[in-house]
Amino acid sequence: MVSRKKAKGKARKAAKEATKQVVKSSAAEDDSHQQRQQESLEEQMQRLKLLSNKNLFTIKQNEYGNQSAYASEFIPKHTLIFAELPAIRGGEIEIATLYNENGTHACQADDDAFLKNNIGLDESTRKAIWELHDQFIDTYTPTNHPLYSPDEKRVLGIIKSNAYHSNEEGSRGLYPTISRFNHSCKPNVGYGFKGWEMRLYTTSDVQEGEELCTCYSDMVYFHNRIERGEFLKSKFNFDCICSGCNSSDSDDESEEQRLKQSDTRRERLRLLAETLAQRDRSNLKKSDLDMIMESINIMKLESLEHNISTTYRLAREWAMKLGEDEASLEEKCLSAELYAKLLELSKGEKHSETIQAMMEVRRKSK
Repeated sequence: MVSRKKAKGKARKAAKEATKQVVKSSAAEDDSHQQRQQESLEEQMQRLKLLSNKNLFTIKQNEYGNQSAYASEFIPKHTLIFAELPAIRGGEIEIATLYNENGTHACQADDDAFLKNNIGLDESTRKAIWELHDQFIDTYTPTNHPLYSPDEKRVLGIIKSNAYHSNEEGSRGLYPTISRFNHSCKPNVGYGFKGWEMRLYTTSDVQEGEELCTCYSDMVYFHNRIERGEFLKSKFNFDCICSGCNSSDSDDESEEQRLKQSDTRRERLRLLAETLAQRDRSNLKKSDLDMIMESINIMKLESLEHNISTTYRLAREWAMKLGEDEASLEEKCLSAELYAKLLELSKGEKHSETIQAMMEVRRKSK
């Protein structure tokens, strides 16, 4: 019979073996913690200059007792409001997640030691991480670790609650400040990535004092209130109470009608997306372009513009293949200038896609 001590030792050894590949990928990601932190500082300073040192938002407690972001002044649509690099990312997140899931880390003290000793985070950065919301705090099984305490946060829960997936890096990053922006199924803030750098910009005019919200998943684009509510509960362990899912007055029939119309539009958006995905792009028809334009109009009506540049690019490409000129594209609100602006907001002015779009703008202006 194997003793508990020996079994635990074997489990730890197996966990170490299982993480070798993850550790290698994390090591390859950065030559050293010192180099990475220096690069982060330099890029953050560049972003501050880009934002003209304006504090466009503040972080404060909302009516539900959670920290959230609010506009400090009126912010026009299509304004870059913040850019941030992740505190932890890629392989670091995968290791931290694995150590939590296999029991190598049994309490918050283990997690914090990992953040300090293995990732090299300073005290202020670790403090910022531990101040983030852990939506899964009520799901943890108590442990016998001498430093364990009930109701403590865990890094796994903080990651699951707050991390964003960079489509350019193919992995997740944890952004301490951006994580303060709450979710809405009708967001007024969009985001994009330039490598690991995450960029936030407004997708509508935002009034002073208005809460700034992002959308945690594109999945909510294509589903009604009930379906996306179930998804958000299973994925992030919260019940959505945003204006896109709930009426401000349950006795107001017009509010309920508004929500029903929203459900109908999103179900239509899903049908359009599924239909367009099956289209033969070598044999495009005007009806295909009409469906893309309908999709864009629905996304605007539903405040789902945070990822609209992808659909916008496709619409421009298809319109030009169908022989439409620039004047016709501008009539459809598909101008080269707007497309370049959206790319600059989401990816930055030095991104290859933005540069290419700006070159197109200059070519057409000649």
